[in-house]
Amino acid sequence: MIGRARRPRRTPHQIARAVDGGRNVAQALRHLDVHGSEPEATVVAEALARFLVDRCESHHAGWRVVRQVVVDSATDAPWEKCARRAVPQVAADLLTMSSESGRTPLVRAQHAAAMRRAEQIAAHVDRAAILSDLGLDARVVTAERWQAALGSAVRARSREQVARAVEVSLSDPKVELPT
Repeated sequence: MIGRARRPRRTPHQIARAVDGGRNVAQALRHLDVHGSEPEATVVAEALARFLVDRCESHHAGWRVVRQVVVDSATDAPWEKCARRAVPQVAADLLTMSSESGRTPLVRAQHAAAMRRAEQIAAHVDRAAILSDLGLDARVVTAERWQAALGSAVRARSREQVARAVEVSLSDPKVELPT
């Protein structure tokens, strides 16, 4: 039987370089699913996190809606700084997802990146202005609750859905706060 020769497995650094170039994202996710507990998995997770955080702008409708709500509120947010700060959190999320059974779908990883970006931007926006723009009553909320509210809003696909998600998150004491 003549078979194909098996190519040697790519190293985590090779996979990370490919992801940095916008290639082999699915392979990187599979690598994390299989080798996520290995020490060098962080190299792949960080490369994926950078890729996913950048990709929110073009591939996550919920993030775009939340971003537009923030922009419309005339709040000047440090977008790039917050994106950089979200990367380590997304990398940790990817490693956590890889430790769970099964494979990590790209859409789930992308959603985690969008949530972390929204949570990072929460500290830099005027809560009262955003609540007012969304037609919600102004209220005093903790930084953690506000962060969770903006993070949960990335599920929304419209301004009205953002308002509902923020309202539910701020009024429901059972809503899970970010860790």
